[in-house]
Amino acid sequence: MNKQNNLTLIDSSLWILAFKRNCPDNIRNIIGELLDKDLAATCGIILLEILPGSNNKKEYGEILEEMEALHYLELNREVWNTAAQLGFDLRRKGITIPVTDLHIASIALYFDLTLFHADHHFEMIAKNSNLKSKQIATGI
Repeated sequence: MNKQNNLTLIDSSLWILAFKRNCPDNIRNIIGELLDKDLAATCGIILLEILPGSNNKKEYGEILEEMEALHYLELNREVWNTAAQLGFDLRRKGITIPVTDLHIASIALYFDLTLFHADHHFEMIAKNSNLKSKQIATGI
């Protein structure tokens, strides 16, 4: 595992809530603090989940610019293997998780990060693995 200081991986489920005009103050404050302290991290799959939902080119560019300022985590074969093993282990327990969530969880596991999110799947993963997960809001 590669520890990345105190970085926090912010899932797309939380970013989507944060980008809304009526974003709850607690989400705005938590993400704002991580950004102010330069502790927010992202990865390709999170960008892929966020950017296509942009309303127009201007918004796409603004979101991309904001996301490019974050710490970017590169993936390798070990991350993919971790995701596959995690999915296999969970299926043996009767738990089926979307592959994108397995992928994001495996990134947090590999880099030893806490994952902030609004997706119940990550809580299911955390209960059955070493994932450090913090559900900031209920969303998905």
